Amino acid sequence: MRRFHLFEFNDQPWLPQILREAETAYLVAAYRLVPLARDWAGKMLSTLRPGTRMEIVDLCSGAGGPVASLIDELERRGCTASALLTDLYPNSGCAPHARVSWLSEPLDATHVPAELKGVRTLFCGFHHFRPQSARAILEDAFLCRCPICIFEGGSGTAGGVATMLLVPFNVLAMMPFARPFRWAWLVFTYLIPLLPLIVFWDGVVSMLRIYSPEQMKALTAGFQAPDYLWEVGRLHVRGIPGGLPYLVGRTV
Repeated sequence: MRRFHLFEFNDQPWLPQILREAETAYLVAAYRLVPLARDWAGKMLSTLRPGTRMEIVDLCSGAGGPVASLIDELERRGCTASALLTDLYPNSGCAPHARVSWLSEPLDATHVPAELKGVRTLFCGFHHFRPQSARAILEDAFLCRCPICIFEGGSGTAGGVATMLLVPFNVLAMMPFARPFRWAWLVFTYLIPLLPLIVFWDGVVSMLRIYSPEQMKALTAGFQAPDYLWEVGRLHVRGIPGGLPYLVGRTV
């Protein structure tokens, strides 16, 4: 499916913080229902030597997304892991796990400071970047010889767009269970139902923005070296039509 880079509410600096945090909290609650961490953990482990501790630098973290579940899954597989969450709009009040911390200053994913060492991750956020910025993220990891793992939470196919029709009903069902609990989130879900509409729109647009594996591969053109390997494909997850695009870069 052709990629369209349309408007998303969560990208806009003018979006009220209460609505931004409500949307990211909903996404965290949704991640708990789908075992994506299990599939992503296997790919992430391929970036490390056996027995190596994994330090994660997560980009575009929102409210932490699946990172807490991922840490637990990695440890079930015998890998000690910790994560530093970063975002252009830090939500440092959200602490989803004892081994997860926040960088309190805003961080642009296209310019990661050299002192932040570890496996760079981008969960369900790569589609927010236009091709020039997306290439800058990959180029920076390549030049620093840092491993990078990019995973999308949708297929970017027509079937994936169709599944977004369920999103408003999911928001209505799940927001009482989003944490930390905020009465204001319920106001904007039920009394003034902005949140179901915002999440629905952003969900549809996200599907239209997602880079296919072929488009991801094209973004790595020019970033090739004998000591750095790119792997691109789709993870096939039960219940998600079309498979989920991913891109992993690592040293060899």
